[in-house]
Amino acid sequence: TLKMVLLTQASVLICVLCVFFLEQSAKVKELERQKSELLEQYQDQDKLNTKAGGGSEERRRRFVQVLTVISLEQTHNCCTQQYFSSSVRQVAFSASLMASGGGDIGPFNAYTSLIFRNVVSNIGNAYNPSTGFFTAPVRGVYHFNYHIYGHGHSSHGSGAVLVKNGEFIYMAYEHQTTLGANSANTVTMLLEVGDVVYLLQRSNTRIFDDQLHYTTFSGKQV
Repeated sequence: TLKMVLLTQASVLICVLCVFFLEQSAKVKELERQKSELLEQYQDQDKLNTKAGGGSEERRRRFVQVLTVISLEQTHNCCTQQYFSSSVRQVAFSASLMASGGGDIGPFNAYTSLIFRNVVSNIGNAYNPSTGFFTAPVRGVYHFNYHIYGHGHSSHGSGAVLVKNGEFIYMAYEHQTTLGANSANTVTMLLEVGDVVYLLQRSNTRIFDDQLHYTTFSGKQV
């Protein structure tokens, strides 16, 4: 039943959180151990300074404060990195070219950005429907596919190229003088954090889309 499924999911989530906090507790203990070792080293040095006529309780107190701040900062960084690496669990999107209406785009004299505005899914919010750019939020292997449709024309085909950080990766192109011109392509590649993937309409081509969503762009982390 739905109730049993929800209870099972809640139990799994609790287990994951328990493991996470146990790991963080171990890291905090290790940082405290390192702090104690540094403090002992400082005390040994302070004894030598005192015998030589130096040494200062105020100096020791400030040193302990500095060590405490360092420990807290390191613990915070560990927790933050762990949180963000685990929070981005799924990355996937799927969109079609036109959010409303229909018609041809192009032809243009140069390669032109395609912005897929009708977003069906955008898990992880890595795709931007305002720019048409997908930006990798984490390092990993990603799979992309796209389908391009255009009406047959004597002078203009239909096509687009998938681009990564300004580099042309794969082209999809078809030219028919009548009926329709369908083309598609797919690619799997390794992306680093911040890598950008998008589509450019090939120059001198026409691309069609309407509310039946012929022209699409999708991607996901695998």
